[in-house]
Amino acid sequence: MRKTKAIFLALSLVLAIVLAACGGGSQAPAPADSGGTTSSGTTSSGGTTTTAPADDGGDVPTLIWFMGDPGTIPPDQARVEEVLNEISVREAGVKMQTVFFDNEGVRLALTAGEPWDISFTCEWYNDFAQQAIAGYFADITDLLPTHAPGLWDSMPAVVWEGARIGGRILGIPVKKDYAAEIFWRFDKEFFDDIGMPAPLGTRMTFFDIEPYLAAAKAAIDAGNPLAKNTTPLVMARGGIGGLLGNHDMINQDAMIGIPYSAVGTANENTITFVLENTDVTDRLDALHRWFNAGYINQDALTTEVAPQLWSVSSGQGFYGADAIWTGATGFVNEIVQYSGPYLSTASIRGAMNAINVNSQYIEEAVRYQELVNMNQEYRDILRYGIEGVHWDRTSTGLVQRNDAGRNGYQPWPFSQGSYSLSSVEAAEGVEVDPNMWNVIFEGYADIVATNTIGFSFDVTNVQSEIAAVLAVKEKYWRGLATGTLSPADTVPQYISEAESAGIRRIVEEAQSQFDAFLAGR
Repeated sequence: MRKTKAIFLALSLVLAIVLAACGGGSQAPAPADSGGTTSSGTTSSGGTTTTAPADDGGDVPTLIWFMGDPGTIPPDQARVEEVLNEISVREAGVKMQTVFFDNEGVRLALTAGEPWDISFTCEWYNDFAQQAIAGYFADITDLLPTHAPGLWDSMPAVVWEGARIGGRILGIPVKKDYAAEIFWRFDKEFFDDIGMPAPLGTRMTFFDIEPYLAAAKAAIDAGNPLAKNTTPLVMARGGIGGLLGNHDMINQDAMIGIPYSAVGTANENTITFVLENTDVTDRLDALHRWFNAGYINQDALTTEVAPQLWSVSSGQGFYGADAIWTGATGFVNEIVQYSGPYLSTASIRGAMNAINVNSQYIEEAVRYQELVNMNQEYRDILRYGIEGVHWDRTSTGLVQRNDAGRNGYQPWPFSQGSYSLSSVEAAEGVEVDPNMWNVIFEGYADIVATNTIGFSFDVTNVQSEIAAVLAVKEKYWRGLATGTLSPADTVPQYISEAESAGIRRIVEEAQSQFDAFLAGR
């Protein structure tokens, strides 16, 4: 608990700085770089990209920013960038040019040496550790305190630790929900109608959802007209959101990590194969039971994308995410937490931006990132578009997006910069707290963290083993994660084949590196 409290104190100390920036409207940082207008295209794989122009040759440099693929390039992207560049030229001496890529596209772009200055990166998009170790990202350790002091001071030391590779900071974490929290999501209208409203104000476990699933299934079978699907819990082949949220995952392909339940015990620094932990297998047993009871869609294993209409869902979020999810689904979501808050290297790296080691404008890019993360006016436009065109502000300070905003400008907001700095969005049917980030950070009083913060597993020595174990995972995991396969029959077979593929060698290598990391602290 001493370590947990120390982390919380560090996060709490910085909250005053973060919230001061939020409440201060526009706080101008030092200059940054680049600009231009957006052009767009579509890849053959269905992702979206843009072709970036060369620098316009003027006195103001243009920073090319690779952002994640929002599905469709915002039609009003160029119009929004024009307004953003008016501010960035004035406040930072640079312009910005957005280029959208899906995960495959951005990795190919980096490999091909396409021009860029800033890129979104995380654990699951443009893999931060992998790309950093490959040498694509600039070392900004010494530049942050001198060229972006406001940004440097706005985040606690433990968060910057999560951005380190080999002791050096190679990316800028997005100021957001640093600690992972997983929630059950309820269709409010449906559950209110069947007389079983979501247990708001409480905390559930993963397994506490079962009676709600049973009640929902009975109502669906009885023909309840408010049911949004034929089963209460609708999922795709990837499984349920947050299923492994009770583990600090060291490597997703090999499925190795440290269960948070081990923190404070003699095993808190022991890396394991997660299929050998009851924290995971108990959940798999429940999923299979729910699948057999008809609570889960029977085609979950073959469904590529989960439908947005459901009675119950699960996902990683935070206090206030009910409003965001409500806006995304078009019906009122109510949420109850069942996991976390857990702080890990992965949660810190959940959204980051890195700078090209070969950029002509590394110092400018660092200063520009301070603008993005410290100037609320700029951040709101970057996230929501132009005030009065794409959105308006309510009397309580919330953002009310209009049809022009919903249809014309919807990038990935979590990928851009400080989530806690941008104004909170209103949602119909949900009471939104404009001060939600105070509550989120106060909730970190109960934070749990392993000792892995800042640790990155270098897979170089076990690449072939990981590829072999991944093949086993591809064979069994989706069936387990959707409840389709019986854990009693499948897990022993999975473990046996993983052992033949080299899982023990992977765990041994990861443990050796982690032990060395701990010894070097």
